[in-house]
Amino acid sequence: MEALVEEKRHELIENVAPLDDKLAKAFNLKKPISPTDLKEAVRRATITRRFIPVFMGCAFKYKGLQLLLDGVLHYFPCPNVASNYAFDQSKNGEKKYQY
Repeated sequence: MEALVEEKRHELIENVAPLDDKLAKAFNLKKPISPTDLKEAVRRATITRRFIPVFMGCAFKYKGLQLLLDGVLHYFPCPNVASNYAFDQSKNGEKKYQY
């Protein structure tokens, strides 16, 4: 089981490294990557909408629920920091609104 966890962690680092310069530099130099560095890289990639973390669990038995809530707290941007846009394509034109 420990080997599988290490393999999946390495796979995550390989997938996030091209999206984050700081993590890519450490990965290419074969430096050890701490869990904190990996979390920060996932957060930066998520905020720039280049990476989408996926969580699994069972709400019926509360399995994975705390991990989901912690993930939302750690990886997703605060709603008043995120930029959201809407497009109005009516009336022969397109207008872009930022909320």
